[in-house]
Amino acid sequence: MSAPRGWGGFWRAGAGGTCYGGRWFVGNLTNERNWAARERLRRVELLLWWRGWVGRTDLTEGFGISAAQASGDLQRYAELNPGALVYQTKRKRYEGTPEMRCILHEPRLEEAVWVFHGGDAPGMEIGAGRMRSAATVDVFRPLARRATPEVERRVFLAMEQGRRLRVCYATLSKRKALWREIAPHALGHDGYRWHVRAWCFRNGGFRDFAPSRMEGVEWPGEEFAPPAADEDWRRMVTLELAPHPALDAEQRRAIELDYGMRNGGLKVTVRAAMREYFLAHCRIPVLDEQGRPRPRHLELVGEEPGGEEPADGS
Repeated sequence: MSAPRGWGGFWRAGAGGTCYGGRWFVGNLTNERNWAARERLRRVELLLWWRGWVGRTDLTEGFGISAAQASGDLQRYAELNPGALVYQTKRKRYEGTPEMRCILHEPRLEEAVWVFHGGDAPGMEIGAGRMRSAATVDVFRPLARRATPEVERRVFLAMEQGRRLRVCYATLSKRKALWREIAPHALGHDGYRWHVRAWCFRNGGFRDFAPSRMEGVEWPGEEFAPPAADEDWRRMVTLELAPHPALDAEQRRAIELDYGMRNGGLKVTVRAAMREYFLAHCRIPVLDEQGRPRPRHLELVGEEPGGEEPADGS
């Protein structure tokens, strides 16, 4: 197995790289020099893709290397990814081509927002409401649904150590929170909040519990092994999704593009225990045990007009 052109001195056969889909990446990240070289090449790719150009000063100032080494890195990337960039002599910089493809990382818009506009990327929980962002970017955060650090710690410890846990838990079916004993064994995230998969001693079976609804949690108790396996957690189900039949042809086409559907549908594999959360996340109505729609958690009861954003975007 031979290395591709352009990797120079930081490729070592058998330990220096990894191939993914025919593309080569530096793999020996335990070597500090190799790691630094890979990060510089990744920065070159990121700037070419999102900003459209890259120059030597991006590397000399960003990584504290010499101009000669920066030129070497740029040439190395050009050899590694032929056709991805061209040198503009008048501007003295490399510019990304329309045909460029990324080979060192998977580009995501959130990355560009973070690097070039100073905004937080979606997926980083900072609470509810409007995020801190540049004047040209705004991202709305889902309402925060988190437990206290103490609750999360005790739940996690009980899961890791296989122990019983007494929790004061609030549900929609009870007027007040009740103490119950559970034995956590897994965690799942539905896109909004964490759920604990646990054996419930009250019900004699596996149930889901949201740490954010735990008003109190005692220190983990004795070790406990459930009398049976959690089949709904272990079992995977494949859900087939399609645009709603009430939509017309053009609307269905828009939905297909939005979700990357092929042949008018999309198949998604999830754990059986996470099925309802996935459907709810997709805004697909979920029914309870009696076949009735689950109750909505919130309603809009008012709205106040706000002022304009400050001129500096702060």
